[in-house]
Order: sequence, then structure tokens, then C-alpha cells
Amino acid sequence: MRRKQEIVEFVTGLKNTYHTSDPFKLAEIFGIKVMESDSGAKWFKAHAVKFRGYTPYIVINVKYTESSKIVLCAHELGHIFLHNETVNNFADVGGRINMEAEYEANLFALALLEDQANLRIAMEEIAPYLLQNIVEQSVEKK
Repeated sequence: MRRKQEIVEFVTGLKNTYHTSDPFKLAEIFGIKVMESDSGAKWFKAHAVKFRGYTPYIVINVKYTESSKIVLCAHELGHIFLHNETVNNFADVGGRINMEAEYEANLFALALLEDQANLRIAMEEIAPYLLQNIVEQSVEKK
């Protein structure tokens, strides 16, 4: 539970310090490149890449709606802020590779894009499957 609270507090601090909940603006502030791509792969939604010594970047599938791109960017930004060297894919490829990392990125996205006051439950108490559902249901193609 402590890590969950730390994530929500970290995101709240970002929003208060930089006066924005826009993941694209936060990426720009921190020098994270965000690009769009039409990879042609049906499963591709977005991914984040972060390695020591290189500029981190996020790639988002151009075929998603603008509101979906915001959610995808927020999720991938979560990976960049919360995890060390990483290559993360937001995709429906079946299986569960790193559920903890995905949960944390989903919690980051929710905390960035939604105010706690609008929820009837503390963000850190939302079950992982429900949080995953919230984020995945917020992403749709054009």
C-alpha cells in the first residue's frame, strides 16, 4: 500500500508543481520525446523506452482518438517516471508480463488525469483488475 500512496503523492506533486495534468506538457517539461507512429501492427497502442544515457521517448499509435492518446501518453509517462531502464508496451498481446509495473503505470495515469475528489474510493485502494479496466476502456481507435 505504501508504494501506491507514494505514486499518488508523486503525481499530485507533479500536478501542483507544474500546474498541469497534461501528460504531453509534462513530457515536454522533462525532455521526454513523444512521437506518433502508424506501425501497422494491430496490437500496437503505445510504448515507452528509457535507457541510461539516452533521451526517453514515447511512441503512440496514430490510429487512436485524441482523448485515447492522452491516456496512452499518461500511462507510458508513468513507466518512464516510475521504472528504471524500461521498454514497455501498451498492447493487447495476451498474457501478463509485468503486472506490478502495469498496475503502477495505470495508477500514475489515473492520478494524473483524474482528481481524487471525483472518486468515491481512494485511488490506491482500486483493485488492479478494475484499474486496468478503467484505463483500457478509456482507449479507443478513431
